[in-house]
Order: sequence, then structure tokens, then C-alpha cells
Amino acid sequence: MTILDELEGIETLACEDEQRIIECFVDRYDVTLEEATEIFKETKKWLWLAAQNEDESMFIDRPLLILDEMWHTFILHTRQYYNFCINNFKKLVHHNPTPPSEKKVLEKELKDNPSEVISKHQQRVEKQYSVIYDKLGPETLLKWYDTIAQKYTPEYIQSIRRV
Repeated sequence: MTILDELEGIETLACEDEQRIIECFVDRYDVTLEEATEIFKETKKWLWLAAQNEDESMFIDRPLLILDEMWHTFILHTRQYYNFCINNFKKLVHHNPTPPSEKKVLEKELKDNPSEVISKHQQRVEKQYSVIYDKLGPETLLKWYDTIAQKYTPEYIQSIRRV
């Protein structure tokens, strides 16, 4: 049993006006209401995990970009996002994107010492996989890093963006 099971499942992560957020996502992306609802459910799971694991350096990587897009939509609904976080986690889950200056430093480090940068990244990814597996179970790990990753590639996300 995962910790999330002890919380009686994802449905316990209540969100006011959830349908409004989902509809706004559908307005921004060419997806069905059913798809957007599923993406929102997975995004709420991600937020739960991030709230529980601030010290674990959880990060949105390439396979999870569609969750990041939903998170952006959710954050635009400030009242709902604030209430969701406070009611479910007793704190805000802050979105901290990597600034361009850090990306440039990483690119330089990758050129200068690729094996070290790749090794560090691999360790970080493995740690994240482990946290997801331990706290949300193998089904979520496979869904995020296989099913969602294969369907919602960065190129596909760009092609379905309406705005």
C-alpha cells in the first residue's frame, strides 16, 4: 500500500471549480475533456508528491511536460490553486522553473564534462523514479514515464497548443 492509498486515493485531493480549470486547459490545448481530466488528475498527484518531498528535489523532466502545462493552467486560477494547496498540503507548492542562466551553465558543463553531467542527471532521475515508485506505486511510474511520455512528446504538445 502506498502513502496515497492511505489518503483514500487521489479523490481526496479536492479542488474547487475543478471543471473550470479543465475547460481552460481544453481551450489552450486540442485535447478532449476526458484527456484533460486525466492530465489534471495526474498533475494533482504530482503536486501531492512535490509537497511531500521538497527535500527530494522533485523536477518536471521531458516525459512530464504535459503535467507542467496543466500546472501552468492551474496556477493561473490563483484562488483555486492557493486553496487546493493550503487545504490539501497546508502550504503552497511553488513552481520554480530553471532560469536561462542556469541552463547556459549546464550546457557549458555538458560540453566540458559530459560524462559527469550525464551521471549526475541519471542519479537524479533514478532518485525521482524511486520516490514515485515508493509513494505513488509502479502504476503511476509507468503511466508517467511510459504512457504519458510516449503520447505527450514536446513536439506533440506544441502541435496541439491552441494559444
